[in-house]
Amino acid sequence: MTNTENLFELVYLLLDKKKMTAQELSEHFEVSVRTIYRWIDSLCIAGIPIFSAKGHGGGIQLDEHYALDKTVLTEDEKISIVAAVNAFKALSGTDSPEKSAAGKIAFLSRADANWLEIDFGTWNPLGAYVRTVFDVAKHAILKRQQLQFDYYSSRGEQGERTLQPWKIVFRGQAWYLYGWCNLKNEARYFKLSRIQNIKKMNTPVTILEKSAQKTDQQSSTQAYEQKLAQEYKLIELTVQIPAEETYRIMDDYKVTVQEKKNDKVVLTFQMPDEFWLVSYLLSFGSKMKVLAPARIKNAVEEEIKKMYQGVICTS
Repeated sequence: MTNTENLFELVYLLLDKKKMTAQELSEHFEVSVRTIYRWIDSLCIAGIPIFSAKGHGGGIQLDEHYALDKTVLTEDEKISIVAAVNAFKALSGTDSPEKSAAGKIAFLSRADANWLEIDFGTWNPLGAYVRTVFDVAKHAILKRQQLQFDYYSSRGEQGERTLQPWKIVFRGQAWYLYGWCNLKNEARYFKLSRIQNIKKMNTPVTILEKSAQKTDQQSSTQAYEQKLAQEYKLIELTVQIPAEETYRIMDDYKVTVQEKKNDKVVLTFQMPDEFWLVSYLLSFGSKMKVLAPARIKNAVEEEIKKMYQGVICTS
């Protein structure tokens, strides 16, 4: 940590604790009391109203009317802090700590910090439900409590899970809960929209993220990605679709445009070779034509025949 970061943290400590002794600050930063007083001198020179009171009940403290101003943060830094908190509170309720914090630090900047707006909700009512799951998960993580919920995986599996939650991750276009799955006995990601009946347990988290990582060089996210690459075999598809339908595939997969003819586009992309692959392709209806590989093309044709036979049988 740089000296500037130490000074910044010292000011925040005094804002939070109101008053601390030089010995307490010395133990917190793991430096000598002499160094603490040298930092205080530097802050005084910078214009921070900090002083030391001797005797019983004394200590180092800030002027009670002091608030962080331009002596600590640049204007750009203040705008970034306010904008970041405002963006994050989009996930929280009306009485959330984020909303309260946004109001308290709004005075940091005179400039308009509303240049950034983030809404993680979906375009359907599912967004409100995801926020509910998010809120329960957040409190469990902060309190280090285990979670219990019903989960519906992309492989058609469903059942009750208990999780030792570590963090909430936004990746791609969705929110995930990441932690230690007691059932699978390994680190797992769970998509918030597939979680049902979530609730906090009275059982504390006993496995921490750092202790679960296999190596210091490899992050938990990287390890999980490698595991997924082993479990999910990718297959390369070549399809022909109308130009106006390309966005649907581009939203989910990295595509290569092979050819454009009038209003038709030939795309090549990779996707997991899973049981839901054919259903995904059929969701485009007659607009999509599978060109390769032959195995998938034949599977789509067989599924269409089954669908047609089912319609005939029920007629």
